[in-house]
Amino acid sequence: MTASPAPGPPREDGDPKAYPSFRLPSFSRFRPAMRRPGLEELEASCRAWLDDALRPAHADDPDDHRAFEEFLDHRTTLWNLLTYPTTGTERTRTICHWIDVLFSIDDLFVHAPHARLERLGLHRLPAVFDYAQPAPRAPYPTVLAALAKHLRAGMPGGLWGRFAREMRGFFVACRNERAWMDAGTAVDPAAYEASRMRSIGACCFPLLEYGLRIDLGDRLPAFPELARLGHLVARHWVAVNDIFSYRKELYSGDTVNEIALVLATNGGDLQAAVDRIAQTVEATEKEFCALSQRLLRGACGRDPAAGPYIEALRWMIAGNLEWSYITPRYNGHGHTWTGNTEATVILTPRRTLYVGNP
Repeated sequence: MTASPAPGPPREDGDPKAYPSFRLPSFSRFRPAMRRPGLEELEASCRAWLDDALRPAHADDPDDHRAFEEFLDHRTTLWNLLTYPTTGTERTRTICHWIDVLFSIDDLFVHAPHARLERLGLHRLPAVFDYAQPAPRAPYPTVLAALAKHLRAGMPGGLWGRFAREMRGFFVACRNERAWMDAGTAVDPAAYEASRMRSIGACCFPLLEYGLRIDLGDRLPAFPELARLGHLVARHWVAVNDIFSYRKELYSGDTVNEIALVLATNGGDLQAAVDRIAQTVEATEKEFCALSQRLLRGACGRDPAAGPYIEALRWMIAGNLEWSYITPRYNGHGHTWTGNTEATVILTPRRTLYVGNP
């Protein structure tokens, strides 16, 4: 067991024993992620769109430009393609554009100086959903306004209303989490969980309905447990992402992470913190599997909209988990996943090392 060191500048002395490490359990309840035909071409196309849409906003500042280049290396588009594998291709493309931009917004709220946030228009993003006035003329509101116009045209009014509500919650969560970082004070675990459920997952479920060409608005009163399933998916994402992203956040000084919260209360025992969060993953998986199977066996599973939605939620969990092993966002530039799942994980400043049998 290795205690978590204080965040500091990246260093690399070549000795894995010099760095924090922990035993990573195998999260094996779900199938490997589904890969749609043409995934590589679609990922390249959506990455090119992201580059064209956001690079001009980051071209003037050398530090901003370097951060944007690093962001492109994270393969956020692959997250969308692995978590939305059953949606139609053109609508998946729109989902990729939207969530890729949200990944960028999330990073900026964590790392960018407040002056840069203001220049890019991030404090004015809620105005994109205020139809009484035009969107602010700033880079990120302009990009989101164009995406919103396209997305709204393809959504029923009720679904759009639910999506807009979740997006406003996302913006609030991003601001709150930046305030927690700036204050440097302890965060209440319940407040943390509620915020992360909004900043990681809540807006993704209306987008799933959009991608499947369904609207569950009239089904939710009849099948209220669908909302519980979405909650479980988002909670699974939060726990998994906080385990895999801890290396990145440790060395960048980002303290808004569930492992960091547990370490603050358990004396710095990293393995115990990981084990505790892994137990949350296990309990969430167990409840999700039991509830989804029960719903699929009943009237909900026979419903032409609700049944495919439940199946898609299963793939969303599998996709996020597999992407977490793959992405350079968590694992470092040049990382290639060799298939190790249950492994000893070593957190070096440059990359995550997985030591174990494939």
